[in-house]
Amino acid sequence: MMTTNHLRTGLMLILACSLSACLKSNPPVKSERYSLPEVPTSAGATQDKSASKTVVLNKIQLADYLDSDRIVVQLDDITLHPARDHLWVDNLSQELRRGLRSRLSSRLADTAVVDPLPGAPLKTTSLQLTIDQFHGQMQGYAVLSGQWQLLSADLTPLQHQSFKFSTPLRESGYPALVRALGSNLDLLSEQIAAQIQRMP
Repeated sequence: MMTTNHLRTGLMLILACSLSACLKSNPPVKSERYSLPEVPTSAGATQDKSASKTVVLNKIQLADYLDSDRIVVQLDDITLHPARDHLWVDNLSQELRRGLRSRLSSRLADTAVVDPLPGAPLKTTSLQLTIDQFHGQMQGYAVLSGQWQLLSADLTPLQHQSFKFSTPLRESGYPALVRALGSNLDLLSEQIAAQIQRMP
């Protein structure tokens, strides 16, 4: 007759064997973390301190599948795969916010691009951004799509535009994908900055 101790020992052996088999079939892989390319220092280091305009960069809205720290790759026409071991340094919304703010600042010498202050009333133009796509494709492209909107201080829409950018990867691998996604963000920043510059 099997005692409680024998039963416990048997269960522990089964768990140990199962864990060992699991580790052999899925060995631990070192995670890599990536950050979007920074704006060159010479381009963005000297924003005019006496800026005549201010634009508040509101919270960036991400599609649910992007709202994490995992880099996403589209495997075919219907399958999106979040990488297990290739991650953003921060949540993607923070990466995009930091990258967009620095890129807009580098293109708008007379405009201060700032984060919203919690509880402070809006007294200036604000930028709202929705991101629908920000991932790689197996065909060798990085895609960025969504919509942006400029709002006046009283929340009246000033400009609204949808966008989609696709940049080919220069080589295979996640570093090339991250750089291509950064190039897409460059294009988006140029588009938004051009519109802000037209504003009175």
